[in-house]
Amino acid sequence: MLDIDKSKEILENYFANVTREQFVIDLEKYCPELVEAESASLGSEISKNTELYQQAKNESKLEIAPKLLKKGLSIQEVAEILEVDVHLLVK
Repeated sequence: MLDIDKSKEILENYFANVTREQFVIDLEKYCPELVEAESASLGSEISKNTELYQQAKNESKLEIAPKLLKKGLSIQEVAEILEVDVHLLVK
């Protein structure tokens, strides 16, 4: 039978003495599913941030487009310079 007090003592001693690096090593060794879940979550967060960055970048390009058109550039030229689809400029 599991001795709760002994288990508590072992865990308290472990966390009182373990370094951050050793904790990560132990976590990867004994609980790989937690590490995988965290990696997936982190990957999702990076993906979301990349998506937000790309969206902001595209929006800023569309803000510049009218200024370039006023300077006399054609829609095709503006699309080429800003590297966007012509359809995004024709609204």
